[in-house]
Amino acid sequence: MTEQLAQEVFRTASESIDVLSPPVEGAIGQARGMRRKRRRVVAGAVAAAVVVVAGATWATTRPDDVRPPEPSPANVISSPNPTAIAWYAGGELHLEHIAVELPPLTDLVEVYGGAVYGDREGAVAYIAADGTRTVIGEKAAAEPLVGSDVSGWAAWVDPRGETPALVVYDVVGGKVLDRLELPSSDPDSHPVAIDQNHVFYVTHEGDFAWTPHDEEPARLDRQGLLDSSSATRVYGASGQVDMVQSFFSVHFVRRGEGAMLSAGGNYVLTRAPGAWTPGAPFRPLLYDARSGDRLVSGVAPDELVLDASFGEEHDVIYIVGRAADLDVAAGGSEDLQMRLRSCQIGTADCHDEALLPQAGERPLLAH
Repeated sequence: MTEQLAQEVFRTASESIDVLSPPVEGAIGQARGMRRKRRRVVAGAVAAAVVVVAGATWATTRPDDVRPPEPSPANVISSPNPTAIAWYAGGELHLEHIAVELPPLTDLVEVYGGAVYGDREGAVAYIAADGTRTVIGEKAAAEPLVGSDVSGWAAWVDPRGETPALVVYDVVGGKVLDRLELPSSDPDSHPVAIDQNHVFYVTHEGDFAWTPHDEEPARLDRQGLLDSSSATRVYGASGQVDMVQSFFSVHFVRRGEGAMLSAGGNYVLTRAPGAWTPGAPFRPLLYDARSGDRLVSGVAPDELVLDASFGEEHDVIYIVGRAADLDVAAGGSEDLQMRLRSCQIGTADCHDEALLPQAGERPLLAH
């Protein structure tokens, strides 16, 4: 076969596949993860120097009459992060080198070396790596926020105006990238993932993939999308998750409810099926999306977690506590002790990195 003919064969084959090759974004995500320096610190250690006071600004793309009130300046403290991801507890958001004092948060995603968060007042803001805070939008407090550290985008639904709109914000450029009007009769429309420059979202009309600045979103061939990463997708229905790798034409259906994928799309975190309300503790389940194998979670039988996420490509991070304490905490106990734990996937190598401060607000991990 001549070289020219071989190239034509591969070109034709690639055009018949409707997703991009997973190694591209996965490699970027893994490389970024590996560049994050992992540190082991004594639980409870903090740094004492206040280094900056950051102001709040608002994106200039919105008219004055819909600007939210600016938050008070944020105190920024020098504080090394014992894990590879951002997290929030005790009124402080922890990035790689600093901690930022913030009001109770409802959502947290890592983007471009910093984090985008949503708070109980509905404000959406970006905290840069140096602690500078910029208010970038508004959403309903209970509605989800998604982000991508690869593209530098964050997305949410803005409920203001005559119709709700899916907003995509470019953190790198510091501006709203695009807005897409959603069905006005559907209060439950929300984004679920940003992957390979597509924003995936769901409405009562179906699940869609939308490329900003592209006029028509593409309807997915099935509903129930929970996450997408490096062209691997995970769907959910009736207490099961379906891990789909379209590029390799394989999928595995396993027990679980709700799900998130690691940056390279190789692993899936879900929770054991059963009665559950958002914010309540749960038992995590961990799978290899390439084989369908269930992996050791790193959470003991007498423990539950309040949140779980992926750190580096082969690490999983938990906010974990004793099940008995969490049951008591539901009745108002003040003795609850939660720990920040990192585990290497596929091994029993786990470390409790920090004892979280007791506080009324729910701790969060960046997703």
